[in-house]
Amino acid sequence: MKSKVVLAITIILVLIGILSTSSLASTTYQLTIVKKQADIQYLEEKRGYLENSITSIEETTGKVNMTMALHNKKNTQEEELTYENTEIFIMVPVSASQEKKNEYSTYVETLANKIFKANNKTKIGIIGLKGTIIDMSFDEEGNAIWGDNHQGDVEGTANDGEIVVNLTNQVSALTSGIKNMNPEQTKYYINLQAAIRLAKNSYSENVNKILISLYDNVPSIAIGVENQVSYGGVTPYDTLEEAVVAKHEKIVSYTKSEILSLQEENIDFILLRPEDTSFDQDWYDKESGQLNYEFDGSPYVQELYGTLENPTYGKMYSLDNNSLETIVTEYIYQDVMEEVGTSLTSVMIKPYFSQRILDNFDISFEENTNIDITTLDNGYITWNIDKLENGESSEVHYTLTMKNREKSELLNQEIPITEKVEVSYVNYEETQKNTTVTTSPIIKLIEKEEENSNQNTDTPDDTVAPGTIPQAGVTITTWLVISSILVIAIVGYIKFIKMKDVK
Repeated sequence: MKSKVVLAITIILVLIGILSTSSLASTTYQLTIVKKQADIQYLEEKRGYLENSITSIEETTGKVNMTMALHNKKNTQEEELTYENTEIFIMVPVSASQEKKNEYSTYVETLANKIFKANNKTKIGIIGLKGTIIDMSFDEEGNAIWGDNHQGDVEGTANDGEIVVNLTNQVSALTSGIKNMNPEQTKYYINLQAAIRLAKNSYSENVNKILISLYDNVPSIAIGVENQVSYGGVTPYDTLEEAVVAKHEKIVSYTKSEILSLQEENIDFILLRPEDTSFDQDWYDKESGQLNYEFDGSPYVQELYGTLENPTYGKMYSLDNNSLETIVTEYIYQDVMEEVGTSLTSVMIKPYFSQRILDNFDISFEENTNIDITTLDNGYITWNIDKLENGESSEVHYTLTMKNREKSELLNQEIPITEKVEVSYVNYEETQKNTTVTTSPIIKLIEKEEENSNQNTDTPDDTVAPGTIPQAGVTITTWLVISSILVIAIVGYIKFIKMKDVK
């Protein structure tokens, strides 16, 4: 009998040992990330954007570490260079009438004043569009007369452009330079290609570069292309029409390539389309001066500049739709300010936390003496920034900590961090602007079963996923219940043996 008792006890003890060393399933709660970052939403004028994102979820503590940042820059691309200073060249034809030059001067003055007020690290220069000389008049019968200085048979060169005003932040230098350019009132065949190339070579290093063209026609010459054409005889063109077409194909090809090269140089381009997209030219015989050919070059307008919807490069405006004043002082100004960048002042950011966050999490902010944050009130905090310069960012870090790790009603529920974030600021025109961001990072509390081992080991347990909140009571309770059952079984078995022996 004793041997049977010993055997039974031994078996039971072995079972206890096996159970005590085996892995038992336990239930844990785990915070997971459903959406790490709120959608990027730009402020008005695309001058900045708010970032609201989850930095990390800590193991075992039920903490969610958050970052909220306001960036005063154009986009989210880290690899894009952002320069502190901006240089703008404006191209105007030097052959313009004095009335037209005064008009250019007035609008450039308005544009420059607004730009310099918004960003005093910007400089503006003026490039004169010119080329070979036109010395041409007409007799009473309408025949062309060529003067001694006429250069219709001279090819355009890269030196045909002219710096009328060097880069400056003095408005008076810009206005007087435009009004006083070309005092001799010389007429020129315009070489737009040369002026663009001059601009490309005149910018400083490491600046934002913007080129604006107020010229509204197809140029007459290009580098290596003269205005005069030849046909018949030893030339490759049998007719005047063939020669004129070939000339314009070259001009458009060379000038268009120069425009496209601006993109490679990271120079923003803003231009005007001709007011009238028709392009008519009268061609006169170089000997007799008689009108020989009326040329319709309309297709070359679109070939060179593209369309308003799809310009060759950059942005384009038409005088058909707006006045020169509106284009320069409103549209071009807005385009320039997108590139130049300005400071944001009197910034106020209000994150409104969701009710589930307010009810179930403690919210704590990292101390930062450079940031003014008011106490959480009515579900939101107020974050004030006096001034955020162009290219700068400001950020706050805060932590959400679960109050009750066994909050069953939160299980499997998506929990947005914020309901909305309101942003207000004063822009470069001293106008208050408002933006509301309605998307949010999202977390979820899920229930998870894990295999927990009771074996003693010096090896750290790295099987717990980030954000797991373990509940140890389940494993201990299970072990106690099993142990109690085994003890009762042992006692019962011994009594059964004794009763058998008594019989």
